[in-house]
Amino acid sequence: MAGARGRRARGRADGVSAEPRPLIVVLHGPSGVGKDSVIAELRKRTGIHRATSSNSRPMRDGEAQGVDYHFFRREEFERKIEADDFIEYANVYGDYKGLERREIDEPLAEGKDVLIRTDLQGARTLRGLLRGAVFVLLTAESREALRARLTARASESDESLARRLAEVDAELADAPNNHYVVENREGALDDAVEELAGIIERERVNPDREPAGVR
Repeated sequence: MAGARGRRARGRADGVSAEPRPLIVVLHGPSGVGKDSVIAELRKRTGIHRATSSNSRPMRDGEAQGVDYHFFRREEFERKIEADDFIEYANVYGDYKGLERREIDEPLAEGKDVLIRTDLQGARTLRGLLRGAVFVLLTAESREALRARLTARASESDESLARRLAEVDAELADAPNNHYVVENREGALDDAVEELAGIIERERVNPDREPAGVR
């Protein structure tokens, strides 16, 4: 899998475009790259369904059920694990996190595209669990630009900043393992959203893409 920008999906040999098929887009990128802003605008433009993860921790102030996470009591989460409701889950510092199959299966069955926002580790895991998915790395114009964005937050300690910059390096090193690399340049949010919307439009009619779903 090689990262690319502006790759075009090939049409069928007879020159007729393939019928549109729903797809799964897995979007990941380092801290400070603007994933949430890009996703919010992309959803306004395309109506793509964002898969919502599940969590067993208590809901925090400002969070909403079914928006930030699907919140379950620990016992209920464990029942769902036993029922094989999750395509993947993990116990993180005593709390469960996971992604339910229905968050992918139901919208795909309705002909809707699905967007999964994750981190690098999640992307690596999902590559082995999904078929026909399109993996996109969202980045900035340079490592220096990302450092400037993180520093501007004024909430990062030196230790935290160093850790996040190490994550940046790991994300950038993973670029060849993605189908696309999209830059969210400072002040050019619309360009990144337009590029992502174009990727979705092309991949929906890409006859070489395996039908999207959970393996």
